Amino acid sequence: MLEAHALVGPEVAGTETNEIVLVERDFVMTNKEAEGRTVADLRREAPVEVRHGVFVKSVKRMGMQLPSLGKITLQRGDVITLQGLQEDIERAGAVLGKEVPHGNKTSLVFVGLALILGLCIGHLSVRIGGVPMTLGSGGGALLTGLASGWLLSRRPTWGTFPPAAYELLKDLGLAVFVVCVGLSAGPQAAVLLREHGLALPVVGICVSLIPALVSLWVGHKLLRIDGPILIGAIAGQQASTPAISAVVQTADSALPVVGYTVTYALSNVLLPLMGPAVVFVAHQFSH
Repeated sequence: MLEAHALVGPEVAGTETNEIVLVERDFVMTNKEAEGRTVADLRREAPVEVRHGVFVKSVKRMGMQLPSLGKITLQRGDVITLQGLQEDIERAGAVLGKEVPHGNKTSLVFVGLALILGLCIGHLSVRIGGVPMTLGSGGGALLTGLASGWLLSRRPTWGTFPPAAYELLKDLGLAVFVVCVGLSAGPQAAVLLREHGLALPVVGICVSLIPALVSLWVGHKLLRIDGPILIGAIAGQQASTPAISAVVQTADSALPVVGYTVTYALSNVLLPLMGPAVVFVAHQFSH
């Protein structure tokens, strides 16, 4: 618009443009025909009456903004922010999916039911080869959280969970978790350090570092995964939220989140299941 004067003519003052009010609305993409298409493809192929006056401001996946709007491949559940006139936004948004409810209220009924269901699932236990396999309360809540997120991506009007409330619970939960682990392991750590010396922290570092390095080599050499996505996938494999936060800040891009989401979900489910099995195998070898 700033360069239009060279083609059209000088800008003149007018009162009509002051009445134009642009709005922004978020829509969850539920249209199966748009899945797997890029933003540029949708804009090029959409009818004029649908795309007229509508601009894609951002695309978010799992709460993280994705880069390269024109080239990004859309998936069901992506939150697309449209900007334009109210009537244009409503017309284009109806083609993409459903509008995300606005407001700062949390659907406590939906969240409470998900937590109760997760706790019930976490108390279930199955013995496999004499080893009790259970998700635990944390794993059960995580499982229902994943299911609830998938459900809300397709039925966004069923419940609301503002990003500010989500960030508060995430940060507070992580801080409380670290404090609880430190308080419970602290008294034993001194005894174990006196008994095993420096071997204990060295083994701990190796347990975390070796799988990450092996995954880095396999992903880069064998699977040919792009570096930023591979680093995000390794952070998800380690089920480390601080790691992906550090990666995103260092890269100054949300691209690593693309590889983080699926591996993070799988790791969080497999971690409580495989923990007892690993302890059982180690106990058998020690005897």
